[in-house]
Amino acid sequence: MKGIIRLTTNSTGLSYPSLYYSLLALALLMGSSVCSEELNAMPKRWPGYAILGNGSICAVYSDDARLAPKSRLRGIRHLYYRDYTNDYIASTSFELLDKANNICKKDSTLIDSVGMANFFTTLSQSHLSDGILVESRAYAHQKDAIMLSFSAKGAPHTYSYRFRARLPKRMVTDRTVTMDHSGARGSWAVFSWSNGTTLVFGLHTGSGKAAIDDLGLVMDGRLENGSVVLIIAAGDSKKKALETLNAIQREKTPSASAAAHWEAWLNEGFVPEFGNDALLEAYRRNLYAAKASNLNGLIPADITGQFVTNNMPQLYPRDTLMCARVFLLTGHLEEARQILSFWTDSRIPMKSPGEWFARYDAHGQAVDAGSGARYDEPEWDSNGYLIQLAETYRQKVGQWPVDSSFLLKSADFLVDHINENGLLYEGGIVEWSGYLPATNMIAAAALRTAAEIAGSLGDSARKNLYGQASQTISASLDGMFDKERSTYADVHFAGSKSIDNRSLAQTSGEALYLWDTSANFGVLWGYPDHPRIQQSNAFYAQHCVKEAGAMQYFDAPDAGLAGYGHDLFFFTTSAAAQYQAKYGDPVRAKLHIDWMMNNANLYGLMPERIYLNGSGCSQASPLSWCCAEFAAALLEWQATRQ
Repeated sequence: MKGIIRLTTNSTGLSYPSLYYSLLALALLMGSSVCSEELNAMPKRWPGYAILGNGSICAVYSDDARLAPKSRLRGIRHLYYRDYTNDYIASTSFELLDKANNICKKDSTLIDSVGMANFFTTLSQSHLSDGILVESRAYAHQKDAIMLSFSAKGAPHTYSYRFRARLPKRMVTDRTVTMDHSGARGSWAVFSWSNGTTLVFGLHTGSGKAAIDDLGLVMDGRLENGSVVLIIAAGDSKKKALETLNAIQREKTPSASAAAHWEAWLNEGFVPEFGNDALLEAYRRNLYAAKASNLNGLIPADITGQFVTNNMPQLYPRDTLMCARVFLLTGHLEEARQILSFWTDSRIPMKSPGEWFARYDAHGQAVDAGSGARYDEPEWDSNGYLIQLAETYRQKVGQWPVDSSFLLKSADFLVDHINENGLLYEGGIVEWSGYLPATNMIAAAALRTAAEIAGSLGDSARKNLYGQASQTISASLDGMFDKERSTYADVHFAGSKSIDNRSLAQTSGEALYLWDTSANFGVLWGYPDHPRIQQSNAFYAQHCVKEAGAMQYFDAPDAGLAGYGHDLFFFTTSAAAQYQAKYGDPVRAKLHIDWMMNNANLYGLMPERIYLNGSGCSQASPLSWCCAEFAAALLEWQATRQ
């Protein structure tokens, strides 16, 4: 790694001398700390979605008009069943009709309220003319159904409601699925597609008449008792969906049974005693969102539509395994087991023996298409996650969640790719190949664990090999430490990616030392706390923390990469909070937590990032991994208080 270049950049990616950067940062810290703290204390309620699900069905819900101001899409924006290969609903809505069947207008002097009634139920409220208050609620029932309710307080008994659901007749991904049956009778309607999935709409409370139109379903009815409760039941056949519908209709109060179910699920794990209702609710909402995103071990990086391959949400081993760590931390072992089982299934194609692709489509196939990072970017940190997770699960349950041979193959791959500098050169969390502190610390910790696993299996040769490899990486970490700025840094030999977003293959020449705050994940995944990472966090506090708690991601000389990396990211902020809670300053950890809580979307969930200039947040709002990491940050911070 000859020839060192250190770049410090502003939000536009323009380079500054290091001295100027240090002086500027000091001036900002001294002059704007009060403003930053005040800014941190102001909830932003960024645009976004709620995630509702039960492990088999998942709905992406939002009544936030900012998301599509020129359209009438609202309510359930996406609905998935069993997996993420097909999206069965584009929009749902209720409207109040006066006695002449005209849509009642909103009172323009009053603001709508959109958010959560509790950690698993959305609540939208609108004030209409004549003092009428309408409310819509949505939640996932444990019996593979989404429940929607609508009420109108103060409405005359002559008023009625209209429910609409937009359902696709054709779903085109890398395959085409068509609606092959739709029908309505009385107060229920059925829609079936060529892949066998069926949705049945029916009423639990209230009355109505269902009809089919070009967009999907229309249901009109009287608000006899001021409210209506509708069931959307899913099944892999009409018979199964109808059985689910009928079972829920027999329940006296479905919302009460759902509440009991979700409270019981939370209590199966760890529910910290915060002594603060807002913190407890934030923990519950975000942990539940991670759970709701999990369909039989599949958790997309994003379900909102920002990151897709062939019109399907993308599956990243990294993001899903990050969520599995949080499920293990919070005591939800079955969700972790499902994730590990999915990613070690023999049907998942591997890039090479022991190496996953960076991302897959919703069928679990590696496809050279889609948005985001390249599907074939080397991301070897995932090998380390798998090894650490499997061992943690074994310690808790007493048995392996995966075949031990898969773990050994993953460790073998890491050993075989340690190069002449004693390090791994790959893309890691940052998705940009280089010598990355996070990956190398994670790999060193995982290989130490793998040595213990090999020893327990009676494989002394591998035990010694893995142990030596772990020591080799640990002894070489200083090669990624920027001694001038006293921080770990990603070491790259090219300042940008190729035009097709591919990491350039340069592994020699002048080295660029670029800060990257994801280094904290190395310690969170088992590498010991040590002075170099402590110094790095001191650097982060001075140069990378904005708004008194937000953590930027990484630096780059390329304006495009820097424009992304300099934004305020929730997973790096969560990592910083966890590191500070476990090894540093719990007060600083709480500042990170406060910033995240005050920059959640209007449903209280965590986006991928907030733009550095404060103009908005990413479309991935929420990002599943960010919700999970936030819950972990709260858990770790609360542990310091006890």
